[in-house]
Parts: sequence; structure tokens; C-alpha cells
Amino acid sequence: MNSNTLCALFIGIDPNRAATLTSAFHRLGYICRHTMVEEMGKLGSAIRDDSPDLVLFDESQSALELNVCLQAISNQQLDLPIILLSESDERLPDHQIVDILPPDKLERAARSCLREFWALQSRRALAHTRQELQAAEHRSEQILLQAEEPIAYVADGMIVSVNRLFAEYFGFSDPDELDCQPVIDLIEDDDQDRLKSALRSVTPSDSARVTLQGRKTDGDSVEMSMKLSHAVLDEEDCVQLTLHKESEDGASNVAAIDTNTGFALAMRFVQQLEDVAAHGFGGNAQGTFVLISLDRYSQLRADHGYSGCSVIMRDLAAALMAEFPKGQFGRIDGDLVGILLSNTTADEVLERAEKFCASVAQRPVTIGDNSINYTVTIAIHSLGKSKQTSGVAMVNNLIGLCEQVREEAGSNGIGNDAALYVRAKQQLNQQSDPLQAFEDAKTDNRLQLHYQPIVSLADEEKQYYEVCLSLKDRESDEISGAELLENFERQGKSTELDRWIIVEATKQLSQSRQAGKNTRLVINVSGNVFHDKNLCSWLGVAMKAAGLPGDTLVLQVNAATAGKAIKPAKAFITKLRDLGGNIALRSASPGTDDATALKQLQPLLTKLELSPKESDTLQEAITATQEAGSKAVVTGVESAATLATLWQLKPDYVQGSYIHSPSSEMDYDFGAD
Repeated sequence: MNSNTLCALFIGIDPNRAATLTSAFHRLGYICRHTMVEEMGKLGSAIRDDSPDLVLFDESQSALELNVCLQAISNQQLDLPIILLSESDERLPDHQIVDILPPDKLERAARSCLREFWALQSRRALAHTRQELQAAEHRSEQILLQAEEPIAYVADGMIVSVNRLFAEYFGFSDPDELDCQPVIDLIEDDDQDRLKSALRSVTPSDSARVTLQGRKTDGDSVEMSMKLSHAVLDEEDCVQLTLHKESEDGASNVAAIDTNTGFALAMRFVQQLEDVAAHGFGGNAQGTFVLISLDRYSQLRADHGYSGCSVIMRDLAAALMAEFPKGQFGRIDGDLVGILLSNTTADEVLERAEKFCASVAQRPVTIGDNSINYTVTIAIHSLGKSKQTSGVAMVNNLIGLCEQVREEAGSNGIGNDAALYVRAKQQLNQQSDPLQAFEDAKTDNRLQLHYQPIVSLADEEKQYYEVCLSLKDRESDEISGAELLENFERQGKSTELDRWIIVEATKQLSQSRQAGKNTRLVINVSGNVFHDKNLCSWLGVAMKAAGLPGDTLVLQVNAATAGKAIKPAKAFITKLRDLGGNIALRSASPGTDDATALKQLQPLLTKLELSPKESDTLQEAITATQEAGSKAVVTGVESAATLATLWQLKPDYVQGSYIHSPSSEMDYDFGAD
């Protein structure tokens, strides 16, 4: 069921009050589907058929006896919380009745329902997680004991357990010799970055596959295909590595090679393509995927048969290897050849591919007694440092591009040209309606949060991360996450994007806190929050449901925006502080407007977006911030020299890529400072 939808049983609640409750839920951002129970015979069927999340029981209006209902629910052995509306001062909450409220406090009743709903969801999720954990541990143990393939378990880059086959694969006689060794020590230097990238990409729902050169104890290299998947061992999350021994089996290697061209067959090549798409070429290298399609293949096969087409493909293979000697080649289909090229740009390859098409067209091939010419069409896909679409999807996209080139050429199936693949996606720009741009980005699954640590220079125990919105696979002409937020702010109404950011950030915060970390978030939001009268009440419910203390959340807005809306900003901040939260300001200059906002709103933190090189101006801003009772955060720490300078200026916190770049995970070790 949708997490914003709860199912309730209303007992003793008339239709008018039910409608009032439904409206209260709606104002809080939730949908309540309810069933009204008026007689005992319907209670059991309602519990069985509707699978309710909670019961709201009005003791004074119900025709049913409370104790009888409690017994009926208890007999079902269900985790079904009951919220009681009663004037009685004698009743106290217990294991079934979780809250007791006056009957006329329907708004409070709705909030209580939401609190118990999210507590129930948390209990259900915990029970499900425990089941999965037990099953995962059992699977890991069985796999390690019974596997016929080399298997290892890795945690934080260190080997924690291997089976005998894995140890023997690398030349070790005893599996214990590999305990606590860095796994990258088993990999050749050129492939170590790719393994690190693959290890980082593994999640409980996402595995990885990578082809690497391993390093044996005797110094020999060995090619191996490695599958990486999430596992649990001794109640700790880790990554399971499974090696496929293709390179040790000569017959397997032969089966993976197309005998006509000498290229890898489709399955093996696409596996390499998937690997590169997910993890890149290693380090900061970029590259390209090239698809070469033989023109008029069906006609050539009809005229010259399979043997004739084999002659053409052998000739094409020789020409390709001469043109791209450093490429990794694959025979994807009868008329399709793929090439992976590292350390090249798509534009460079396009120029070479166009010349190649022209030269191949002038290259005669002898089939039997006939001399013929053939042409090809080439499609090129850029492979950058970011994660790409799947290998199979890239192949299909480039096949479609080749067909498009042939259609545009209008030469009866002859393309004889090359083209770059441009990914079709929603183009998010400054002129778009921000709400529509937000919905488009959500639909394309392109919204992403990045977390950057804010580090104390005074041994402060609180661990802050700044939360910023970004877009996955963003191109240079597109709106950024910060610009999208600014567009919402200029529109001045909607807080839908702010709420999405807060919800997603608090999910990560809850996981971090459950792991025992003293994490707090500084979340960038628009100034629209000052005008949303329901945001603080919604936030309070969300924080309680997530089990988060109020002081773990600081909302950060632009100081100039806050200065233009002092009155609503003050009212909002008062409500936010009542929840335990606080406010932070981003100040681009120590000017009058920002100084006014600083004095009037008294933020917990003030982020000074000034260059550390402007030391005099920055010193004045730090002093003014601290005199106003706020703590100064200085950004732009890009080097050790900058950090040394800031020590003299004495801000409270610093932030920058020298300390830690923005990341999709809260993975900074504050204890290392």
C-alpha cells in the first residue's frame, strides 16, 4: 500500500465526524481509507478483509462494548493499535490502547493516528528486515560451504572469509592466509579503480558484474569475471564476490570467441559492456561504445549466402582492427560488431568513423568469382564517468540510431555514415514551470540528494551534513538542483519540492542515527516554507514517525530571501524551534539585508559563501555572525593552505572538497578529524 495511505476502523464515529477526520488527514498530507463498524458481527470480517492499520474507538458513542472489541482483536493476534476517544480520567494506555484523547479533539486524534501508523509501519519493516537478515545469513553460510565456484566475502574493502576454491584460484594453499587482506591486492593495478567502483555500487537491491585482471601469488595475471552482490555474514553487511573461471578453461575461452572474426561472442561482450556502463573504464577515464552495422545484410545474405557474408565480416573485422587497434571487439550479431574504446571522446571517434565508412565503401571483397563492395553504418555512444544505462539498452539504442541514419540517407538501406547517440530525456530549463520540471525529474528518476560534511574547528560533537539537491546525469545546458529550488522560490507558492527533499533526507538520517551516529542535517529549502502554515505540523508528524529528535534537523534558506519576509519567517522559525529544530542562513555578502536577517532571525548557523581568499571581508563577516549569536560556517576549503588560513580567522565550522566532496552517502568519518 502507498505509504501516504492508511486504513482505519472507525467505531462510534458518525459520518460527519468521519468526514472531519478525513479532511484533517488530507491537510496533513495523508489519505485515510476508513470502514465504520456499528455491530459486533462486522468487526471480525472488517479486520480480516480490510487489513486495517489501526482502530479509532469513541467510547461514548459506540454501540459496542470496548472490552469485547479489545478481546476480539486480541484473539486475532494482530498488531493493531487502538486510539480511544474518552472523557474518562481513569483509563490509561496499555499494550492495546496506545492513546486516549477527548472526543472533541479530532485534529489531535488525526495526528495520533499518524504517529501510530508510522510506528506500526516501522515495526512491520523491522520484522520483515529480521526475516530477510536471517534468510540472508543462512544463504551466505550455505553458499560458502557448498559452492563449486570461488567465493569470497568482503567488508570495507577487506576480505573477511573465502572458500578453498577462491584461495586456490590465486595460488594460496590455505584460505586463512587471505583473512583481513585488502581485496584490491589480488587485482592488477590498472583494474583496481574499477573494482573499487563496483564495490561501492553494490546495494541490497543492485548487484554488479566486472571483468578484471587478477594477480596470483606467483606474479602471473589471470582474467576473471567477477559477480558482486550484497550479503550478510555474522550479522554484518558485506559484499559477496563470485569468480567465474572462464580464463582457466580453454574450451570455455574458445566458446566465447567468434571463430570467423576472432571477436568475443555476444554474451561475453555484452557482459563487458554492462561492466563498463556501471563502473566506467577506471579512474577518471572516459570512452566510447561503437556499433558497426553492415548495410543491406539481408540482401547480401540472399545474394551470396552465409559463406559470402562470412567473407565480408572477416574483411570488415580486419579493417576495424587496423583502424582501432586498442579496442575491445565483440560480434554482437551476424551483421553487428561492437567496440569498446577507452581514453577517447565520442567526437574524436565520430571523425574517424566517418572516414572509415568512406574507406570501406572503396574496399572490394572477392566472393567466389565476384568482386563486390559493401558499406557500413556506425553509431557511437559516449561513456563518461557517471553510471550509464544498461549494456543491452545501449545496444538497442544504437541499432535504432543506425536504422535512423539509413532512413535519412534514403539510399535503399545504405547508410554509409556515422552518427552520435543523443540520450532522449526531459530537458529541464529555467523557462519551464518549476512544478512540471519537478514532476518530470521525478518521473525520470533523476532527483538525487548529496550530503557534504560540515566540520567543526572547535571539537563540536554534533556531526552536521549539508543536504543539496542534484540531478542525475545532468548535462551542461540543463537546470541544476539549486536552480530548480530557486525557481520554486521565485514562484513563491509551492513547497512540494521542499517536502520531497525533507522526506528523502530524513529517511537517510533515520538510517544513520540507527547505526549509532550522532548525525544532524542542514537541509537546503526554498523561502516558500515561511508561507506554508501546515509545514511545521507536517514536519512534526514526520519526525515523530521516523523516531528522530527535533534538534537533528536544521532548515537552511537564503538570507536575502528571509530578509524580505521577516514577519512570516519569524512565525515559522518559532514553530520550528518548538519542534526542537532550527534555522540556518546562506549569506553571499555581509551587506545590510543579510545583517538585518541575521539579527532578527538569530539562526543557529550562518553559511558564509565568501571566498577564503578575501580574508579581510571574511573576517568581518565571521565576527559579525558570531556577535549576532550565530555560528559561522565557511565554505570553499579546497586545499590544506586554505584550511590553515581559516584556522587564523576562527570560524566555527568549515566545509569544502579538501575535507570531503558532496556524496550520495553520509560516509564521512568525523572521528578522523
